[in-house]
Amino acid sequence: MISRKVFLQAVAGAAALASVGTGRASAGRASSGLGFRGGVCYDTGVVHAVGDPSSRVRWSRRQLEREIGLIARDLRCPSITAFGTDLGRLAETTEVALRHGMEVFVQPRLYDHPQDEILQHMAEAARAAERRRHGDDITFVAGCEHFLFTPGIVPGATFLERIQNMGTLPESEWPQVIRRFREFTARAAEVSRREFGGRITYAAAAGLDALWTDWSLFDVVGLDYYAYFATDAEYTADFDRYRRWTKPIRVLEFGCCTFTGAAEAGGMGWDIVDYEADPPVVKPGFVRDEREQAEHVARMLRVFAAEKLDGAHLYSVITPDSPHHPTNRDLDYDMASYSLLRTVRERFDDDNSPYRLEPKQSFRAVQRFNR
Repeated sequence: MISRKVFLQAVAGAAALASVGTGRASAGRASSGLGFRGGVCYDTGVVHAVGDPSSRVRWSRRQLEREIGLIARDLRCPSITAFGTDLGRLAETTEVALRHGMEVFVQPRLYDHPQDEILQHMAEAARAAERRRHGDDITFVAGCEHFLFTPGIVPGATFLERIQNMGTLPESEWPQVIRRFREFTARAAEVSRREFGGRITYAAAAGLDALWTDWSLFDVVGLDYYAYFATDAEYTADFDRYRRWTKPIRVLEFGCCTFTGAAEAGGMGWDIVDYEADPPVVKPGFVRDEREQAEHVARMLRVFAAEKLDGAHLYSVITPDSPHHPTNRDLDYDMASYSLLRTVRERFDDDNSPYRLEPKQSFRAVQRFNR
């Protein structure tokens, strides 16, 4: 694995090249900030690599109903991002969330497949979402961070190879990377528009492909936002980069993991686990810290409300593939999760084990904010 610092350094030049964008800007609605409430991401199961199991092995309608009810009732979330690979699960989750009165951002994820297969998967998801849409209760998300997860943009057969290759890519090659990215996102937007009649967006990494994206193709600027700044004024300056499109800005992911220092680690917080060990273990020197996670989540919600964003979804409410171990710190994978709830399995080593959910301090923080 590479560090987030190295990762960001590798693409800093590309982000600068991309910052000179073209395209029309159109007026869009924005939240007043009054009554702003946070939403969450709900993982229906993602296959992260071809041949791997889903991130969510255990699945049942009863479990889905219980967890979506908790999000709507206990957290009072006005909206969710439902993401995943299995289109049946994605449609089922959309139906349940709509019945609970939430707006749903439907985001299909198919990693490391040929581009045509990804677009076909996207088209099927968009058709299913359109069948369930009534007005603006569903927004379709045309994929997630394609420069990493879709082959043919950055060199590399897998997204891990692409991350590594970004660190050695000559500056002269970045204009071609950005061109290939824009060509693919234009195809993704076209497919989404053809199959879906409501609002569409794209889940872009803030500071990276979010600066390459031609947002004139979308109705909402969608950001996966893990930036950490010491002052709120720095967040204002950061969001100003996306306001020139005069479109609603929706944070589709934000949050941090559950250890001291996780807020600054941001999107690389999961990297505290040594996955080469058997079994994987939490690396030495990291301390479980629910308070830091809770304080960061509460702060970011306050920032987003002050910035009058269209909304924000915390990643993620539940992380079933990162169970909590109450007695063995080395196996406490929940430290490396962004979830608001601890997953406690009946059989710790069994991905298909029944589990119970325990609120973390961050869960209570979102509850307080949304009230």
